[in-house]
Amino acid sequence: MKKIIITGFIATFIATYFWSCEKDDICAEGTATTPNMIVTFYNVDNQQVRKSGRILHFMEGNDIPDGSSAQSVDSIVVPLRADAETVRWGFTLVTSAPGGGLNYNTDYIEFKYTHNDIYVSRACGYKSLFYLNESTNEAPNPVLTDTIPADNLWIEGIQVMESNIEDENTEHIKIFY
Repeated sequence: MKKIIITGFIATFIATYFWSCEKDDICAEGTATTPNMIVTFYNVDNQQVRKSGRILHFMEGNDIPDGSSAQSVDSIVVPLRADAETVRWGFTLVTSAPGGGLNYNTDYIEFKYTHNDIYVSRACGYKSLFYLNESTNEAPNPVLTDTIPADNLWIEGIQVMESNIEDENTEHIKIFY
């Protein structure tokens, strides 16, 4: 009788152990995570036409990446910080210089936003959704500035297309140059 009780107890313990595991112990591929901001570049003279260029981007305080390996792009993915409500990104246009060198022209864009953390699952944790603050005359958003010393702004205009950054399927920011 003792053997049956011990065997039943062990079987119950093992069954409980396996039933306590959840399917979401591994974050499935394709699960929505914290989205990045999608920035696309357009021709300032024909604002319906995308424009490709050798453009680098970096968060302020980091070094400008090496431009010799820069690819020509017409859109980039820019992450926002979940631990802050403002971020300043440098966008560098890389052009060929006479004599075979490279010219770097960096402009900065500061984005102000709020964010909301949403629980996804035990395996995936939380994701953050971002909401760009509304632009007003007193508090424009985003804010475009040049480097110090100034080297002329290459970005001629910015348009917010979608202020709610909730996925990576939407164009959020248009930059005209």
